Amino acid sequence: MYDYVIVGGGVAGCVLAYRLSEDPNVRVAVLEYGTAGNHKKTIVKMPLGMVAFMMPNLAFLGGPKMTYMYKGERNQGLGGNTLDLPRGKAVGGSSMINGMIYIRGQHEDYDHWEELGATGWGRDEMLRYFKKAEHFEIADNPDHTPNFNLDGQPVKDQIDYSYHGRGGPYNVAPPRDPNPMCDVYFEACKQVGYPINPDFNGKSQEGIGYHWLQQKGGERWGMESGYAAGCRDRPNVEFITEAKVRKLIVKDKRATGVQYDQGGETKVVEAGRDVIMCAGAFNTPQILMLSGIGPSDELAKQGIEVLHDLPGVGQNLQDHIDTWVKQKSTSRITYGMSLPVLHKNVGHVLKWFFARRGAFTSNTAEAGGFVKSHDGAERPDLQLFFCTTIASAQAADSFFAHGWAMHATDLRPYSRGHVGLHSADPFEQPLIQHNFCQDDRDMQNLVRGIHIMRNITDQPAFKDHVGMEMEPGRDVQSDDELRDYIKSHCMTMYHPTSTCSMGTGKQAVTDPASLRVYGMDGLRVIDASVFPAVISGNTMAPTVAVAEKGADLIKAGT
Repeated sequence: MYDYVIVGGGVAGCVLAYRLSEDPNVRVAVLEYGTAGNHKKTIVKMPLGMVAFMMPNLAFLGGPKMTYMYKGERNQGLGGNTLDLPRGKAVGGSSMINGMIYIRGQHEDYDHWEELGATGWGRDEMLRYFKKAEHFEIADNPDHTPNFNLDGQPVKDQIDYSYHGRGGPYNVAPPRDPNPMCDVYFEACKQVGYPINPDFNGKSQEGIGYHWLQQKGGERWGMESGYAAGCRDRPNVEFITEAKVRKLIVKDKRATGVQYDQGGETKVVEAGRDVIMCAGAFNTPQILMLSGIGPSDELAKQGIEVLHDLPGVGQNLQDHIDTWVKQKSTSRITYGMSLPVLHKNVGHVLKWFFARRGAFTSNTAEAGGFVKSHDGAERPDLQLFFCTTIASAQAADSFFAHGWAMHATDLRPYSRGHVGLHSADPFEQPLIQHNFCQDDRDMQNLVRGIHIMRNITDQPAFKDHVGMEMEPGRDVQSDDELRDYIKSHCMTMYHPTSTCSMGTGKQAVTDPASLRVYGMDGLRVIDASVFPAVISGNTMAPTVAVAEKGADLIKAGT
């Protein structure tokens, strides 16, 4: 018997385990299907190692063992194409395999949450929890990066430190050794007319600059490094790994425990106070539905007894869709594998192993920005990424060329999807239908994004580096041609949210005052599935902040 049973040891689960177990009189169990100790593996610690997680020919490095490789349903807005949907399967969840970019979103995102019924989740409240979680290295020691400049000035002198925290478990750092091509990109963006922004997480998100990263000392700093490691030795918390949750135990609309498989044996763990769902926007609604909690018609299809008809479970799926332009370079400054730079690549390996510096500290997307796709946009609706290599996990062969990739991401999609069930088997992946670009306004935004990326590339700053445009190729010019290109050259940014939204409407699943599931006792949802809407940027930092606030709500007895 535990006081709290946390289902899912990913980002939110690690935060809750850390915060709830601060009270020595509270017993906490965390159920995680993946394994622990991955933060000690070289492939995880090495930031550039992230490119190996989805490469079948590099499976021997262990990446696939830490990854659910889900497959989405066909998207009619993408010509019937399907997309891969990797998620982290480990203590620390997707923080152990992601791009490590720390973005909070726009202040207006959280005002919008309140407009959607999530009272108490506005910009000031969320800022408080962003700061509570964070250890911002530059705030703690501004001289930590004395030669880290942007637009000719030290970044440390351009930041408003009132927006940042010190001493939290979530370590946030600048790029360790950014590629010199980032400066070329910044100059080109200035020539277009975009402002330089030293801190996307400060007063305003708009502009171009460096990304802050979840790193420490040149290594990935995922949730296992910070939150889980910070509480694992406490006697009142237990991480139960390789535990596949089958369903919740429900009696008279009260969650009393969890049934799970471990090592071929079915077991039950009981919760004296609450079961807390932290399995993410795909698996949280799946487990609720397998337990008889969700839309009655969806449960009836699979022969599952309806214990609580809750129509919003699995609905309102939102995610970011992204497309790209890939450019060969006439110079060899960008990262790649070729004979003339073989000695440099060997040097980068040695730099990382002996000094935790060089190319292997890179997430390859050290620079980017937030821009308006058109003059009528009230605030940035496109996120740009500048990747100093054309290599990607989806095209490993491009390591053998020099160039760069620019990405454009639709920040606030109009299209809505859903999560359902393929069957009543908990070992089968959930049904995931994003409906990407079902609303044509999303496709319009991506087309504008390609025009913007090409405009940046055409600026004088890039003239000494530009080679052939590999994708889509300059023969692809009209908007209709670009639409066809995007349908087969796009990806999700792996930011699924909102499938158990908090709010007050008919589709709301969780109460924003407590994150309790409506109509149920002893059951809360605290992860990205409670977002009323996807935020404008990467979703890990907001998930941490939601979990921090959720922990305080639990401690307050709400």
